[in-house]
Amino acid sequence: MHEPYEYDSGHESIDEMVLDEADKDNMEEKDDRDLESHRYSEWLSTVLMPEELKGEPVWVVAAAEKKHTILPVPQNGEVPENSSTEPVEHIPGPQCTEVNAYSGRRISLEEMRGCRTAQCLIHKSTIGTWAPDGLDQDWELSGDYFLSGLCDGMPSRDVGSPTVFPARGGVARPRAENIVFDPEGDPNDHAMPFHPWCFDIYSRLAKCHFDHLNLKGLINWRNTESSFEKFHQFPRVGDVLGAQEQFWLHEPGNEYLAANPLHIPKLPPLLLAAVKEDESFTPHNGAFDRSQSRERDAMSRSPMEYSTDPLLSLPQELRLMIINSLGSRDIANLRLASRAFQQLPICLWYRLIREEMPWLWEAWDESECDHIPSIWTAATANEIQTIAKIRKRYAKVLKQEYQSGELDPQAMADMIPWPPTVPQQIVLPRGRTNWYEVYSGIIRNWNELKGLQNRRRIWDDVEEIITRIKKYQE
Repeated sequence: MHEPYEYDSGHESIDEMVLDEADKDNMEEKDDRDLESHRYSEWLSTVLMPEELKGEPVWVVAAAEKKHTILPVPQNGEVPENSSTEPVEHIPGPQCTEVNAYSGRRISLEEMRGCRTAQCLIHKSTIGTWAPDGLDQDWELSGDYFLSGLCDGMPSRDVGSPTVFPARGGVARPRAENIVFDPEGDPNDHAMPFHPWCFDIYSRLAKCHFDHLNLKGLINWRNTESSFEKFHQFPRVGDVLGAQEQFWLHEPGNEYLAANPLHIPKLPPLLLAAVKEDESFTPHNGAFDRSQSRERDAMSRSPMEYSTDPLLSLPQELRLMIINSLGSRDIANLRLASRAFQQLPICLWYRLIREEMPWLWEAWDESECDHIPSIWTAATANEIQTIAKIRKRYAKVLKQEYQSGELDPQAMADMIPWPPTVPQQIVLPRGRTNWYEVYSGIIRNWNELKGLQNRRRIWDDVEEIITRIKKYQE
């Protein structure tokens, strides 16, 4: 029988034993963060089999060998009578229109990581005595609110309250409500549910607008618009309104609604490729290679043709003043209309990114927003649940084997640590980044960047929330 081993033990996997010396040398040179993540994932994969948890997978594993019988599905959708295999697994085809889930052909599991993870904001007055648990953020230590543990999927209101892990503040089943049907009761009794993704984006915007999280303003907005009518009057994007039934409708083409907006697999390579190490690079360089086009112009155009473009006579300073007052669409049209704007500085696209993509915080200066994502944004509910159950089991065993005072309180944290910290955040250096490549790369690959599409959607919602918070504070 396979026995799980401790994450930070000296265990060596079979794969590690057969590595040759060259591979071992390469492993030793790996970044500490990558090595930590590798060991953590390897350990986690031994402590609990995936089948024991429902909902979002804890990790991605290779498919086990199975003897499948592939049968066509009749038009009525019923399982063929000659099928004796239970349960039946649905394999989506290219044109699958099933609304109970998004097709893996259109969005990957990695892109959706955390889509079922929910969390609640709870007022400390509802639990009596609150105590830190070592996972606290600074605002939780000093303020009136704290974050609950995580749950995998938010149950329908008629089913009951969500079960969260860990039970922070002693709350295992917070009374989570979007709509309050008892307006005469204490609004603090109702926890505010959200995705950790959304709360992270709110935190960034709140710090930009208020210099702090302004949780009092957030809860005041929630309480003010907590009726059934006002909740459904919030101006959400049409794709959400079309899917927002009691049980979510997974419409084909709207897969981006389930994409992780914080950790987007295809975004880091695109951004980092635009960072230049060449000492001759400067964002004041021209964005386009005009060498070949200049040769063609010299052969095909006469001086008389050039003179018909009055904008060519403008000095460079005036041309830049014109460009700096235009958006990307107008700039594109102007470049088609006048040869005076065929070459433009790379730094122009930094302005366009900040104006047209304010949600691309990778382009922000570090001084603009002091924000570090919480661990809740990097872990799924089932991962936290797995660790919480193991810690509980270990604590029970250790309590039986050690007399009071003999066990180091830090022992549990050392043996069964919580997930590693969030991935390092990308901050593009303003003077070393080709902003034209960043802008054009995002536009060109927009359909593949589903997480970025979802980030823009959530950003717009949060901006509307910020506007309403300010309104109710007046």
